[in-house]
Amino acid sequence: MPSLLVLGTPLSSTEPLSDIRDKDAYRDGSMECDGLAVGATVLLGPLVERTRQSIRDAVPANTRRAYEGDLKRFVAWCSGAGLTAMPARPETIVVYLRVLADAPHRWATVERALSAICVAHVRAGHPSPWGHPLVDDMRAALRRELGVRPVKKLAADDEVLRRLLAVLPASLLGIRDRALLTLGWAGALRRSELVAVDVAHVTRVAKGIVLLIPESKTDQERRGAEVPVFLSNSGEHCPVRSLDAWLEAAPITEGAIFRVLGREERLGVRLAPAAVADRVRHWAKKAGLDWREFAGHSLRSGFVTTAARRGKDLDSIMVTTRHRSVATVREYVQRETLHERGAGEGLL
Repeated sequence: MPSLLVLGTPLSSTEPLSDIRDKDAYRDGSMECDGLAVGATVLLGPLVERTRQSIRDAVPANTRRAYEGDLKRFVAWCSGAGLTAMPARPETIVVYLRVLADAPHRWATVERALSAICVAHVRAGHPSPWGHPLVDDMRAALRRELGVRPVKKLAADDEVLRRLLAVLPASLLGIRDRALLTLGWAGALRRSELVAVDVAHVTRVAKGIVLLIPESKTDQERRGAEVPVFLSNSGEHCPVRSLDAWLEAAPITEGAIFRVLGREERLGVRLAPAAVADRVRHWAKKAGLDWREFAGHSLRSGFVTTAARRGKDLDSIMVTTRHRSVATVREYVQRETLHERGAGEGLL
């Protein structure tokens, strides 16, 4: 009977799969636990590696990075406290959640850390701690204590956007950032979507352009989506003209549209998603705004906020934003029309 390979270690094929799993794989904070067992042939080696990569890719890269960071911090804390991280006792986990809450961290951060710990346990072949009574009680207590309302950055509405654009220089950097800000705003693009735009993703139409978004946070299976971006009557605020000006000035004819500018304004590699937030905050500070209140998402939320304020209906907003949840878009609309819907006007 052939032997089985797990992480290159031959094991008897009579062993149950639960024993074949590498239950220690998460002790260093890695999310790469390997329970894949295959026949020990040299020819299968490359296929096994590609299969392992496919399994790793099942978890979005950003989520995997966040979980790995959370898990490493949990493992380090357990090591310092002389406690076992894998499998962790429920008592250990609830104390760690208390530590995170006291740091202090917001509830979203605490809950993500718990999710990372639970996922690691399941992948290592252990029961998930999520439904344990102690863990459930601590979750309920911390939700009440910390509050679950998310801390949201300010939306860069049309007025804010104009203030950012007004302080841009006439340099190549300014031309690039004008295209970055206006296209991100007019397309209601997420940071990762904005920096992933290639020249080949842009289609010219009579009213402006159509952007192909090959994949996104809510489209991990790469069905793709098309986003309409309209020409503006104001040249300096127009996303289409700003994009054309950048492509011509750079010059860029293929590949990534938004790239790093090095010394002497030489084109570099594709911008990272974090660079979108950096540019928004940089120009917000130059415009005299509180830059700490803005983020990369401010462009996307600014579009929705402005559209709601101008009376655009939910369906038309969602054509651009590609939100799957009507409730999410409705939240923006309700916030902007709160005084119009309230009953208190004129009562006093």
